[in-house]
Amino acid sequence: MRYFKLYIPPFFLLLMLTVSSYAQSNAGMIRGTVADQAGAAIPGAIVRLTNPISGYRQEAVTNSRGNYLFLDVPYNRYTLAVEARGFALSSREVSVTSDLAQQINIQLGVAPIRQEVQVNASSLLESERTAPSTVIDQNRIQTFPTAQPSRSTEQIIATAPGWTLDANNRLHARGIEYQVLYSIDGIPVTDTIASTFANSPDPRNFRSVEVSTANIPAEYGNKLAGVISVNTRSGLEIPDSGNLSVSGGSFNTIEGSFDYGGHTQRFGYFASIAATRTDRFLDPPTLENFHNKGKAAKSFLKFDYQPSERNLFRFSFSINGARFQVPNLLDQQEEGQNQRRETNDNMESFSWQHTFSPNAVSYLAAYQRYNSARLTSNTLATPVFAQQSRHHSNEGVLGSLTYFFHGNTIKTGFEFLRFPVTESFTFAITDLAALLEIEPDLTMEAQEFTLANPFRFNDHRTGHEFSFYIQDHLNATRNLTFDLGLRFDSYHFLVKKNFLSPRLGMAYRIERTGTVLRAAYNRFMETPALENLLLSSSEEARIFSPAGEEGEETGEPVRPSREWQTDLGFQQQLGRYLRFDADYYYRRLKNPPEITNFLETGIIFPATLARSRSQGVETRLDLAPVHGFSGLLSYTNLHIYGFAPITGGLFLGEAVDLLSRSGQRIRIEEDQRNTAAFELMNNRLPGHLFIEFTGRHDSGFSVELEPDAMRDEFAAEFPAKILDEVNFERGFVRPHTVLNISVGRQFNFNDRVSLSGQFNIENLANKFYLITFESVFSGTTVGRPRTYSGRINLSFR
Repeated sequence: MRYFKLYIPPFFLLLMLTVSSYAQSNAGMIRGTVADQAGAAIPGAIVRLTNPISGYRQEAVTNSRGNYLFLDVPYNRYTLAVEARGFALSSREVSVTSDLAQQINIQLGVAPIRQEVQVNASSLLESERTAPSTVIDQNRIQTFPTAQPSRSTEQIIATAPGWTLDANNRLHARGIEYQVLYSIDGIPVTDTIASTFANSPDPRNFRSVEVSTANIPAEYGNKLAGVISVNTRSGLEIPDSGNLSVSGGSFNTIEGSFDYGGHTQRFGYFASIAATRTDRFLDPPTLENFHNKGKAAKSFLKFDYQPSERNLFRFSFSINGARFQVPNLLDQQEEGQNQRRETNDNMESFSWQHTFSPNAVSYLAAYQRYNSARLTSNTLATPVFAQQSRHHSNEGVLGSLTYFFHGNTIKTGFEFLRFPVTESFTFAITDLAALLEIEPDLTMEAQEFTLANPFRFNDHRTGHEFSFYIQDHLNATRNLTFDLGLRFDSYHFLVKKNFLSPRLGMAYRIERTGTVLRAAYNRFMETPALENLLLSSSEEARIFSPAGEEGEETGEPVRPSREWQTDLGFQQQLGRYLRFDADYYYRRLKNPPEITNFLETGIIFPATLARSRSQGVETRLDLAPVHGFSGLLSYTNLHIYGFAPITGGLFLGEAVDLLSRSGQRIRIEEDQRNTAAFELMNNRLPGHLFIEFTGRHDSGFSVELEPDAMRDEFAAEFPAKILDEVNFERGFVRPHTVLNISVGRQFNFNDRVSLSGQFNIENLANKFYLITFESVFSGTTVGRPRTYSGRINLSFR
């Protein structure tokens, strides 16, 4: 079976040889020397860096000269603890707020009694952060309850406040469609990441991940509803070691994975591979789960070379692919419809980090990412036959230089991106009567497309984007911090747009009460998704809708969105082990992104509304480890609505009013009013046991139906079990709560080999629920029933 297509353009190869710019990073570095009171180096000392809220824990052992090093430390507050035989334990708090290397030398005194590090109240507060964010560490990722760990990235991210999970793992940040930016080791990934678009990275390759929705720094652009900043695992941080994992569960699900990494004195390496298959690859539109098998494979490779303390070279490479069936409706299954999809992507990046001094650091980098997708079908497809083949690349350089001066951490940089896009789409009607039952407004011209005379679209375009930014993290006083930034973007594709984006934030700490007050104002430009953008913006796409026949918004290209966002919030320490965050936001958008779903194929066509408004509250309560227990509780309240007309998309006769009536208020599917998630874990049970209890509550996505649509109109098409989960009066899918439990144990055979096992039950109460229901913007999708899964992992070194 062919999963992957590898494409590395000459443009990228040229960049690898000639680029002389700097690239941004999203993590810092801590290094230093451990010595005794006389100044003599202490080799073999154990240095630990921990954060009790995120679960981050990294350990280093000093070399013969007493030196230690921590790479890729996420921006956060940490406890740095050092212990050595015959010496007193030493600990201190450390804040990492930039990619500058921190030199922290430690002297140990002699003490006969071993000391323990205590979590004190101040260490939980993030006093220099001007916006809330969620940092998720590798230790939490490794035990996430699922039968397919390599496909769980979106589910893990959705535990953060402000995020909802749509059908087929489509993430929404603050109710905005497809505007999520992944930053992987400082390299931006702007593709739409979901099961039906592009393959998400395997989260087990993450060292840590930071999730943000507020006060996005000026170094980030393009997709800004939410930023997922990932630091991947590095061989420089681990001894020669590996993991072999096998998991399986309901729906004949099975997955196998292997990773190995380590280092020499100057060279680090890490590699992983995973493969999975299941009989429930996508969220189906029916109760029966017809025609829904799928397979996926993912691989990742990373090399680090550190010839000196001042230089660090990195090369990373990933290649991913999936082949899966498109779920059928009952009549499609009876007719023998066989639609299949395939997605492939690969990414390469090369970087060089250079430290000029303790106060100045730079990066050099180039990257390329290739993404392709195909839809194939047989002639028994009903009511339409469709085929698609599309691919695009992102080829770029980006740069930054960071400098510290009198309390100011100044970062300036630029980014250049080139993106060639190719699309091919074929459409034909196989059962006109059946199609007119669901799309009665289909145009006469569209009705003439048959297998003998199909609609065909082929196009290729190349665009580019240039950006420049400057930002300053200013410690004005001991308790007052400002983040000030300005970004310029110049976008050239189907339309041309220049935009200036101020990013302003502040944080003020009240030491007496353990409180941090925050406020921010951001102005963004967000570019459209590249997937199917050419057809969505074309004159040809308009012939399917009566609004196009009447000349309304004919052939208008999908334009970049403009956004204004204000945030007000606070962080509060509650005793020694609890921390509470709350944030209120209001955002206003012009040309906000939206999507149209092409029947049940999972193919999405980008569109925009005229404008939209949203506001919400995001809260999070974190429990630091105490007697083995740790956990979190997040809650989001959201309200979002938009206004017609819709531009772009592919409408088979529907949404005439939304395409033509300017100013008409529109219910947006992502308008889920209440979302909550929790995790509670104990990993200090007798016998190396751990237990984790998790859950999620979703109040239900909005349903955009025709005016005055009633339940009886859908009785012939859907069973009562599905219709019972729709509140037709309010226009929402009904609320649902899903609870999960996971139990595991670790067996340590010796210092070099250990075996761990884990058993999971998801949807413990077997709650039946819908994710989405028939609307202008998406079809119907059914949530997962109770599923069982298990995992065995062998670790060795």
